[in-house]
Amino acid sequence: MSIPDFDVEPAVGPRFWPRVLGVVSAVTGVLAVIGWPLPIVSGRTERAHAWERTVQGVQDWLAFDGWRLSGSSWVYGAASIAALTGAITLLRPQWSSARKFVVVVAPTGTLLVVGPAVQWAAGLPWSNYGQGSTGGIALGILAASVGGAAVVGLRALIPRSVQHEDDVNPPPRGVR
Repeated sequence: MSIPDFDVEPAVGPRFWPRVLGVVSAVTGVLAVIGWPLPIVSGRTERAHAWERTVQGVQDWLAFDGWRLSGSSWVYGAASIAALTGAITLLRPQWSSARKFVVVVAPTGTLLVVGPAVQWAAGLPWSNYGQGSTGGIALGILAASVGGAAVVGLRALIPRSVQHEDDVNPPPRGVR
């Protein structure tokens, strides 16, 4: 027996992550279409209270008779678009980093920011099956998006430092 007899395909191939992102995109896309409520994160409330509010949202969703509309569809839709465009960029290694960034962030950010803002400006409630106002949620999404854009902008403005060598015996300077 020789070494080539033991050669096998890698467990994670070049198309593994795009497929995973495709599944994530499909699942979050379905959640966006059906208007599934967002889970409540325990930020200002106790964890048990946040869980109760999440369960209440699901129960309201299940009990509603009719087409369920919710602002959470904007969030799930943005996640779906981000996963789909992320999969596309992984399949296009020749694209530059800037192009990949724009392809993922532009449609995702537009859907995530403009959707809830228009819903709030039109005076529509967050959902037609549960409680909650659009204003606070839209403001939170807008603030998080502006903060994220500021971090990305500052990161682009700050010059990158010299790469630290993590090799035990790095090659001589000028040779790579």
